[in-house]
Amino acid sequence: MSGLLNPDWGFIQEHFDWLGHIVEGLVMAVVVAVIARPLYRWRDAALIGLAFAMGHFHGREKRDYEVSVQMPPPHLNGYRMWDWSWDQATDFWPTAIVLMAVMYAAYRYRR
Repeated sequence: MSGLLNPDWGFIQEHFDWLGHIVEGLVMAVVVAVIARPLYRWRDAALIGLAFAMGHFHGREKRDYEVSVQMPPPHLNGYRMWDWSWDQATDFWPTAIVLMAVMYAAYRYRR
């Protein structure tokens, strides 16, 4: 029986996995921005964090694709994102789009 206190994690994983990746990407960007903040202004640190998070997700999904198709090194075909599975694409693309939109807003932000 699922409910508020005992959610159906299988359903969430199956239908809302993409949302978890977006939240993870945003949290990762904030962590990297906080680490970068002593060296950069907040806006620049935020841009660094967002770029790092987007690169992380691309690398992770590329690796997952290479493993799933047992691709031998040097893994150059793993960069062909149009060959990824639907699950890999829905992990990467929504996250990249949201992070890029936040990055654009941070870049355009003026005090």
